Amino acid sequence: MGAVRVTGGSARGRALPAGVPSGTRPTSARTREAIFSIVGQDLTGARFLDACAGTGAVGLEAWSRGAEVTLVERAPAALRALGANVAALGARVTIVRGDVFAVAPGMDPFDVVFCDPPYAEVPEPLLAVLAPLARTTLVYEASVTATAPTSVGPLALDRVRHYGEGALWVFRAHGGGA
Repeated sequence: MGAVRVTGGSARGRALPAGVPSGTRPTSARTREAIFSIVGQDLTGARFLDACAGTGAVGLEAWSRGAEVTLVERAPAALRALGANVAALGARVTIVRGDVFAVAPGMDPFDVVFCDPPYAEVPEPLLAVLAPLARTTLVYEASVTATAPTSVGPLALDRVRHYGEGALWVFRAHGGGA
């Protein structure tokens, strides 16, 4: 795999210098571009949560596009890579070290919530803890073999898009959009 690069915003084209730790599957550039085509290219002033941040590629994309970003990660190797990537870009983001199940209940809502857990993770418990945090949009990356629920909490399934081995499930607030 080549260098992971930011695909849009003020840091467009900049490489994330940290390698990808074993057990981490970064979201592809094509999928990241699709995410921001869905949630918006200009996120100035939006609050964005990357709930299983890994190397931080998606959250740093959101930061590059103007969002106020919080990154949650629990794996030590991924946290080291995440910290190196944040430092290299000079990104002003909040990094929360811990398990999303433990930290999410104490968080304030976000405009956009993104979650890309290991594909083996059962989606429903994560969706249940993240849905209350999403004011308008929740994007969940899952295996193409998984089936998206039609709703989760106050959010309804808006669309499913497939990209290689992954699928994006996009949930929106009832009657709302990003």
